[in-house]
Amino acid sequence: MASFKLAALLHGLASMGAHAGKSALVLVDVQDCFLDNPALTANKKAGSLGVNASHIIPVINNIRTMDCLFDIVVMSQDYHPANHISFGSTHGLAAFSHLGGKGGLPITCIKPTSGSTADAACCPTVFLDKSKVDCSAKLCAPDTWDYTVNNSAFVASNPACTKCKTEPASCFEDVQAMWTDHCEQTGDSGFAPMTKKATDIVVQKGKNIYVDAYSAFMDNSGNLKTELDATLQKNGIDTLYIAGIATDVCVKWTVRDALKSSTGNYTVHLITDATAGLTTEG
Repeated sequence: MASFKLAALLHGLASMGAHAGKSALVLVDVQDCFLDNPALTANKKAGSLGVNASHIIPVINNIRTMDCLFDIVVMSQDYHPANHISFGSTHGLAAFSHLGGKGGLPITCIKPTSGSTADAACCPTVFLDKSKVDCSAKLCAPDTWDYTVNNSAFVASNPACTKCKTEPASCFEDVQAMWTDHCEQTGDSGFAPMTKKATDIVVQKGKNIYVDAYSAFMDNSGNLKTELDATLQKNGIDTLYIAGIATDVCVKWTVRDALKSSTGNYTVHLITDATAGLTTEG
């Protein structure tokens, strides 16, 4: 993987002339929910998981004036339903509680044969079997929290909460970070005020209430895919130019998955001044 700032990237593309293969600009989660500047969001409020990312908007808009350099443009969209598994409130926990020293919330997940994130599901492990989680060392819902009472809607229709209890050998374990209620489908999940075109391809992720997906390619377990890889391969894409939010989470996981053997054989370039992290360190 190569990293470039915009000026160096455009100079390199221009000097290359006609590219033998095909390229895509992949903009990861450049949405209102991830902007901390209320002046730029549609509802004039800071994003529900806002970070310092306003400075990348003009850089992206500059890139979009040269769309002829790319064969397609893809925009990923974090698009959560209410009560999503990644929300701390779903489990009676505070946002960012995974940073308290115990790590993420232990979850147990099914692996659907379809290979699609739409059919995936994960259930809090402590709900399935309290004896499997040492809550003194690992993150758990509060002692006063009872999923069947406090959030029955999440567990009652959750296929993992049934299958992983009756067929535990068919499931796998993972952990889930706890975030604010963010990028909700009925909330601030719209795209930031940047150049958008009718030809842009939108790939939504995180739509499944029972599984999270940082990467634009697949869920967090790395087992189940969105439609991005198939879309890129259908269009003959072999080179990706990636930018967006957040460098240390969704952008990072997208780049990681683009380089995996389970996705297409892509050459990946990161446009560093068109990305923004959760923190300066990130």
